[in-house]
Amino acid sequence: MMNLVRVRRAKGLPFAPATFYKWHHTKKYAEIFIKVGGSLFVDLDRLEKIFEAGRGKGGNSGEK
Repeated sequence: MMNLVRVRRAKGLPFAPATFYKWHHTKKYAEIFIKVGGSLFVDLDRLEKIFEAGRGKGGNSGEK
């Protein structure tokens, strides 16, 4: 199931709407975007998966 949020009206997202519009324009993380009737939406479920994948790639976990 998709958890879509309209970028323009999104509140509480970790990035500004301008960041999402830039990513969509440059096709960065294209899998998180859906455009419907001229409005841009972000799939929060897919965005969370990208966050989780980034955390698993040698993030700063404090271990030495």
